[in-house]
Amino acid sequence: MPKHTIVDIARRAGVGVGTASRALNNAPDVSPATRERVLAAAAELNYHPSAVARRLQGKRAKTIAYVPEVGEQPAADMLFKDFIAILANSCARHDLDLLIHPLTNGRDYTHDFEQLLRGRRADGLILADTRVQDERVAYLARQALPFITFGRTICDCAYSYVDVDSQAGTRAATLHLIERGHQRIGFLGLPLDYSYANHRYDGYHEALLNRQITPDSDLVVTNLVNETSTRTAVRSMLLMPAPPSAFVAASDLLAIYALRVVEDFGFHVGRDIAIVGFDDLPLAQHTNPPLTTIRQPFDQVCDLLIDKLLRVIEGDPAGVHQALVEPELIIRRSS
Repeated sequence: MPKHTIVDIARRAGVGVGTASRALNNAPDVSPATRERVLAAAAELNYHPSAVARRLQGKRAKTIAYVPEVGEQPAADMLFKDFIAILANSCARHDLDLLIHPLTNGRDYTHDFEQLLRGRRADGLILADTRVQDERVAYLARQALPFITFGRTICDCAYSYVDVDSQAGTRAATLHLIERGHQRIGFLGLPLDYSYANHRYDGYHEALLNRQITPDSDLVVTNLVNETSTRTAVRSMLLMPAPPSAFVAASDLLAIYALRVVEDFGFHVGRDIAIVGFDDLPLAQHTNPPLTTIRQPFDQVCDLLIDKLLRVIEGDPAGVHQALVEPELIIRRSS
């Protein structure tokens, strides 16, 4: 079946091509009767304007770009599918398409941003995996490009963001263990280049001080990126003269690696040693024992990201839009 064009619409409605185009774009100089004829002709021919053509005419692409970083981050792949499915649903509710455009660490990001935004492939972008010092955020802000970040940075500029309060999450996890009598609590952390990894460590540290427990640097290992490094860290702590009786892990995957090492030592997780993770991956409730963890409310996060990014795109005079979302402690048998 041939694809109809604006010429076919104009011929069917008995008007010029320019008039048909103005009618389809709701221009004020087209009479109601003419607009009705053009819209009826478009419906009869099942005509849908080309997204590329709309971009060339300066119209909205009706597309949002999600820009994560491709790197070695524990649980990134496992979280990605769930998060993207929820984000896509949030976009669909606003009649938007979702474009996924990963950035490779170290690559020149300016070309990607220019291609996405000035090239009108997307109306705005969501930058994920923010770093503590993130020049990408500063660049986007300097260029006045429409963007929002999923995460925070210490960039000295005004920018919109939505973030999960990771510090509150690990603070709640650590206090949960202290309330159950644990004093020596190990911390398994992610690479501290990332903002959320720092927040998760800060929450653990804050909880200890809050309960007058002196932090022990020997019980803290950060920059864990894979199973091998995590197993080594947990094994070293368990061999200490005064080993930890509990672990707070900055991701569920790190917690699951720790769970296996604890079992290898002949301890029972949840009885001899407690473990709490972060993320609430789908498999967290199916470990043995089921994993206590911090749940990130992705439904709320994604709705906020789209809502606030649309305000940025539309030039909301309020300017910067920021939101910090509280996570939830999910208690299961591992603690």
